[in-house]
Amino acid sequence: MKTEYSNILIYGLGLMGASLSLALKKRGIGSHVTGVVSSLKSKRLGEFLKSADTVLTSEEFHSFKQWKDYDFIIFGVPVDLTVKLIAELPLDFDGVLTDLGSTKKEIIQAVEARFQNSHNYVSSHPMCGSEESGLESANVSLYEGRLCILTSPKNAKPEIKERLESFWKSIGMDVIEIPAVEHDSILSYLSHSPHILSSIMADWAANQKIVKHYTDLSPIPLNGGGFRDMTRIAGSNPKMWAAIFNSNQDEIYRSLSDFRDRLDIILEKLNPKNTLNPQEWEKFMETSRKSRDYILKNQDDSKKH
Repeated sequence: MKTEYSNILIYGLGLMGASLSLALKKRGIGSHVTGVVSSLKSKRLGEFLKSADTVLTSEEFHSFKQWKDYDFIIFGVPVDLTVKLIAELPLDFDGVLTDLGSTKKEIIQAVEARFQNSHNYVSSHPMCGSEESGLESANVSLYEGRLCILTSPKNAKPEIKERLESFWKSIGMDVIEIPAVEHDSILSYLSHSPHILSSIMADWAANQKIVKHYTDLSPIPLNGGGFRDMTRIAGSNPKMWAAIFNSNQDEIYRSLSDFRDRLDIILEKLNPKNTLNPQEWEKFMETSRKSRDYILKNQDDSKKH
């Protein structure tokens, strides 16, 4: 693909940012990619791994560089830091601006507060994360075959959305547009609340005395596939997810309240005073299986491993 951008900045060279940088270089998109990291240690690692053409610490970037040095800026940092950086952007920036944020309401509010007139910022959410974190876990194929959600603030130039749609498709993604409020509601059910439930389950099991006793005695992990699969995402980046939970608190509260109501129904059925109905449980499991297949569109990556 012929490059459209001469100087790309990925501000936040973690798993998502570093994987994006590798994908861009693989496909020849962007003549030069600069990545910003938080520490000198990460800079040295990024340079060693060739995570980007140039790797700068955030201190170096703010001391020696300007936003206008780049024609495409992508924020790959937690939502709270993205919001702070948006407030620094020049009002007359003529390149493309986006982010990789997992929530949208705060980001869109920050963009609309910063840019009162026509601007070049459209938010992105590539749905391709992993429980792994850090630039050392970067995967050049992370974005391939995944979905990217675009969310447009008020006064965003239509051509920016079109350019971003073309950009994400160029690295193998499908693209859909969803407004900020709907995005955060959907993601509370499909991502944010499941992460909390996964973390609860990991801690819940690990703190049972009988589980701890026999885990210590067992030469290999005691758990079955259910625990492993249900708690895989409990190992995700704590700092990033803390920012997500804070940013989408209201929607997560609503979705977990709904989950609690459904759990209460199940608990009542399991109450020892009640008689279990095998046919009812079979119907419950069959409905759940169909619901899962519907959400995943029968594309379950876990079955590939």
